[in-house]
Amino acid sequence: MGISFIGAVQFWIPTAVVCAAVAVWLARRRRGPGLPRPSSVAALGVVAFLNAATAWVLGLSRAGLDLREACERKAGVPLDDAWNAHHYEQSQKVFPLHARCDATVDLVPAWINPLIVVLLLLTAVCLCTAVCLGARNVTRRRKKAHV
Repeated sequence: MGISFIGAVQFWIPTAVVCAAVAVWLARRRRGPGLPRPSSVAALGVVAFLNAATAWVLGLSRAGLDLREACERKAGVPLDDAWNAHHYEQSQKVFPLHARCDATVDLVPAWINPLIVVLLLLTAVCLCTAVCLGARNVTRRRKKAHV
């Protein structure tokens, strides 16, 4: 059947709790001015990935198990069987998510796919930054050891 707005909020609560816990943990680990620790930035990347996975599951569940019933109940339009048969592969992709009733009606909200892309990019940026900060710390320790 899909997830309603209240179901989406309830589904996102564990992710919000993890985000809050990571934020408190990062605030307590902060030593002072300067760059954050690599583990802190990596934790932010993991949180961004969890949010992207949550948004993907929400988008995937919008149509539910029966597309015909979801189109009639949620969008108020009948499922166009001819259009659906011709574009069936498009609705079965893992990304971008689509659950189309016809050429104009998509049950997956328009904000889901861009949100997933932005959160995955944020994940990549955070993880690359963590690697760079870790490499920077290692080279600084080696320089201090040789001096």
